[in-house]
Amino acid sequence: MLEENAYDARIPRMISSYFGDVAEVFSNIRHHLNNKAVVAIDIGDSCYGGVHVPVDRLLTACLQNLGFEEKDVTELRKRRSKGGSILKQTLLIYSYIGNGNRFYTADINRWEKDWKQFKAQLPHQQNPYAKRNWGHSLHSLCSYPGKMKPAIAHHLVKIFVPEHGRLLDPFAGVGTIPFEAALQGKTSYGFEISQAAFVIASGKVQLHDRGKCDEIIADLKEYILSNKPTAKELEYANVFGFNGKVFEYYNPDTLNEVMLARRYFVDKPAQTPEEFFVLSSLLHILHGNRPYALSRRSHPITPYKPTGPAEYRSLIQRLREKVERGLTEQLSLNFKPGKIIFQDATSWWPQEIDELDAIITSPPFFDSTRFYLANWLRLWFCGWNPADFEGRPLGFVEERQKKNFDVYVPILRQAREHLKKDGVLVMHLGKSEKCNMSEKLLELGKIWFRNSEIFEESVSHCESHGIRDKGTVSSHQYLVMS
Repeated sequence: MLEENAYDARIPRMISSYFGDVAEVFSNIRHHLNNKAVVAIDIGDSCYGGVHVPVDRLLTACLQNLGFEEKDVTELRKRRSKGGSILKQTLLIYSYIGNGNRFYTADINRWEKDWKQFKAQLPHQQNPYAKRNWGHSLHSLCSYPGKMKPAIAHHLVKIFVPEHGRLLDPFAGVGTIPFEAALQGKTSYGFEISQAAFVIASGKVQLHDRGKCDEIIADLKEYILSNKPTAKELEYANVFGFNGKVFEYYNPDTLNEVMLARRYFVDKPAQTPEEFFVLSSLLHILHGNRPYALSRRSHPITPYKPTGPAEYRSLIQRLREKVERGLTEQLSLNFKPGKIIFQDATSWWPQEIDELDAIITSPPFFDSTRFYLANWLRLWFCGWNPADFEGRPLGFVEERQKKNFDVYVPILRQAREHLKKDGVLVMHLGKSEKCNMSEKLLELGKIWFRNSEIFEESVSHCESHGIRDKGTVSSHQYLVMS
């Protein structure tokens, strides 16, 4: 009737597409519903070219084919179309008569046996996994506070991500979990909001060409030889810092090179795998307590106030040596490059991050040290200024969770949406006297996940790596939801 009477040939196609879209939407919605769940729809009918379109009746016909049973119809009000026809607004009440299968009821047989074995044996606490330097050398591409032990990431990926599977870490940090997934030949993604961590993670999860790395270093060398720090840059180095001022960490000549290298990478942000790799290598040697470091004696993870002589150390020479060391160990034969995305995990996730087998992550512990302060010198090198240290952390989950754990709601919701039917969310958490993270997140996650488990592990075996203040975490928790 519409094809014969409508004033625009597109109207019949629009009506057809409308009901096709509605059917697809509710076909997907039903997977999230309990058996006998109530669905209420407020809808209005329409009229085109004198042809009445009974939207409520047609909608009911569509939904009945999907297992929705009409329970009640209430006319809310009448209205009049532009052509004068009487139309109505209706409230439709349906009950979903499904087969009881839930979209998020995972088939845990895929990983249940291996997970039980992990809990019983704690393999990461046994040799060879318990060794301090276990794992690929690129795990040490750049020091970082609070980094997950590579052996834990290795086993979690192996247990929960099937062969050729897809994984996301929404709190990627320096990429320990995505890198382990890449080494195992699995598709890996990560989100990271810290500029320094994003650079380091991106430097790990991709393949690198040695010749291109050499070209970048040569270009940086030429830049340093052809330029001088401005008076403003040097003044900035004299007044800015936390544990100490920037200038205190370096010999004056080394400081000039550091300032110019900072300008080089800030003006030309890393984009290629080799640029990320070289910049990550430079971030590593920015401070430390060994001869490879550019600074006076400090600490490789947290830039404590430096001590000792301020001898000249060539930035280019030490950068070349660090890059060479990083390229020495070959990647696994089935290595699959991953992708790190610079974004907040609480914002909308990209469309490509879909059909995930597992989301494995370790969000910032509630009562841990502040990463942005513990890593201030590297963040400064990546372009942060004093205003950034005051404002940016306010948007970090690390700070927001101290006010309200609802910050995790968009993460948990999108986790369920982007996982496969049998997908699993695994969170490595810290428990302290102030906060039981797993219980709080489990309570929030009940909306989207029905199978859940909390497993606790003592942290008495963990090293301090010279860090005097690591927070008050008493145990590590594994929250598994499916």
